[in-house]
Amino acid sequence: MNSRIVGMLLGGLLVLIAIILFVLQHFGTYNIYGDPSNKWYFYGLVGVIGIIGVIIIAWFYMKKQQAQAQTAPA
Repeated sequence: MNSRIVGMLLGGLLVLIAIILFVLQHFGTYNIYGDPSNKWYFYGLVGVIGIIGVIIIAWFYMKKQQAQAQTAPA
């Protein structure tokens, strides 16, 4: 499998995990963070996971675009 595809799938997986954690906690399906004083730490961690996923997707997308530009016929 191509490393660019794997990287984009990894980033997409991280974003999906962040969305699932946020939805589960927000709608009260499951209390993940326990004590209410830990709420902002939990949402901060979910945000960081999502941002890292978006950065990975963008990085590999830019690498894909660069590789296509270099191999384009003249």
